[in-house]
Amino acid sequence: MTDAVFRELVAAAALPYRRCGRYAWHFAKGKLAGDPVFRHLLSHSLLPARGRLLDLGCGQGVLTALLRAAADRHASGGWPADWPDPPAALVTHGVELSAKRVRIARAALGADAVIQGDIRSTDLPACEAIVILDVLLYLHPDEQAAVLARCADALAPGGVLLLREADAEGGLPFQITRWAEQAACAARGHWRQPLTYRPAAGWLGLLGTLGFDTAALPMSQGTPFANTLFIARRSNTPVQNYTSSHEFADASIRPEMKPRPTANPVQNS
Repeated sequence: MTDAVFRELVAAAALPYRRCGRYAWHFAKGKLAGDPVFRHLLSHSLLPARGRLLDLGCGQGVLTALLRAAADRHASGGWPADWPDPPAALVTHGVELSAKRVRIARAALGADAVIQGDIRSTDLPACEAIVILDVLLYLHPDEQAAVLARCADALAPGGVLLLREADAEGGLPFQITRWAEQAACAARGHWRQPLTYRPAAGWLGLLGTLGFDTAALPMSQGTPFANTLFIARRSNTPVQNYTSSHEFADASIRPEMKPRPTANPVQNS
């Protein structure tokens, strides 16, 4: 897909937010255009073609907007031949804690697009895919593990969890990531917001213990950050009950699951 086509897709996805005010509209355009994870999701066959997708901590629902715009463009015959078909029959359901963001998402995308809830306790229905982008850093370690265990329970065998978090061993790009997040929290008035980061190897170990087969990819191209996308497939093995984060502290990691060096800079979305 050329840059021009992707820009058109972003513009179409952001259009419903115009009725929500200039900030919501510009945020949607900026997030979709500047965050590499969204283009990656469309250019690679990571999401199932059909079923249910849960977007946990979805904000104002820009992933749903992008998938709808992609399905519309594909149906009109304007989809690039070198990209896989978008998941047109995949039904998305967002969960968001912020009442303001839920109002924006519903105004732009419809009343059923997003529910207000806490991903630590909201019921997670059976699904084929779950996306969690830059959300778990706001939770304590035990809560992170408990949420991922709930995701494993909700996913069908073979289902996919797409999780993005910063790599705490990412050097200077990680420090920039943390500083930027602290500044964003302060701008929202959350001066004392605790942030919990793990090394990429730690996320891989935790996901492996919960029954996921996981690969890790740098996912912040074009930005100065240190984000990693974890592509976790639900295996057919029964998931262990989560008890405490301590049991994951020394979890072994298969060599092939460890993040590999890449020529592309590690960056954040």
